[in-house]
Amino acid sequence: MADVTGTLHHAFGGKSFTLRLTWGVLAALQARHGNDFLSRLDVGAGSLPEFALLIDIAALALAKGEGIHEDQARDIADDMLTADPGLIQRLIASAFPDAVGNVEGAAGKAA
Repeated sequence: MADVTGTLHHAFGGKSFTLRLTWGVLAALQARHGNDFLSRLDVGAGSLPEFALLIDIAALALAKGEGIHEDQARDIADDMLTADPGLIQRLIASAFPDAVGNVEGAAGKAA
């Protein structure tokens, strides 16, 4: 079976992880961070990204993809993002493949 939209396979620490940014994960992010959370990913020059939001995106997608507890996923996601800030941009692009140009600034610029 093919991966569903929003699935990203990511190699980290000698292992392959699956992150799934599904509608349920997006709904949880929306409830935590507001309806405009995706628009807040595009940071301008000299601005810092919302680190809690970035970690939540990766952690919830990792918890969904790997079937692990959110606390464990948060710890792994923190390390993943520290090593590769562009992970968020690729994860968002996997969930919204037709809108890739709209998330160009996601984390990768400022981090």
